[in-house]
Parts: sequence; C-alpha cells; structure tokens
Amino acid sequence: MNFKDYVNSLPNERDKVMADLAILCRVSNSTVYRWLRGDFVPEALKRKVIAEYLGRSEEELFPNV
Repeated sequence: MNFKDYVNSLPNERDKVMADLAILCRVSNSTVYRWLRGDFVPEALKRKVIAEYLGRSEEELFPNV
C-alpha cells in the first residue's frame, strides 16, 4: 500500500498523522498534502522518517522512487 493509500486508510487518525509528519519532517502541512496528492515526492531522508513513523517500509510507501 503506497503512502497516499495508507494515510487515507486512517480516516480517524489522518489529520493527526499528517500534522505529525509535518512536524517530524519540518515542512508545512501544505507540503504533506502535496505529497499525498502526488504533486511532489519527499526527499530521501524525509521518506525514511515517514516510513519509520508509519511502521512501513520505504519501498512499500514509495514504490516508484
């Protein structure tokens, strides 16, 4: 399950997860929304932080990178 699908599968926690990711990755909430829409792909270090936070592999969350 890729990043967008995984976050969208968490309807009750989605906003908290997105806010936490913005803080952990030191980006704005808008940037996290852009990642989810597929406008941008996070940098390698941010992908690692996201994968660790979500408890998923980076390859699973970002398969085409």
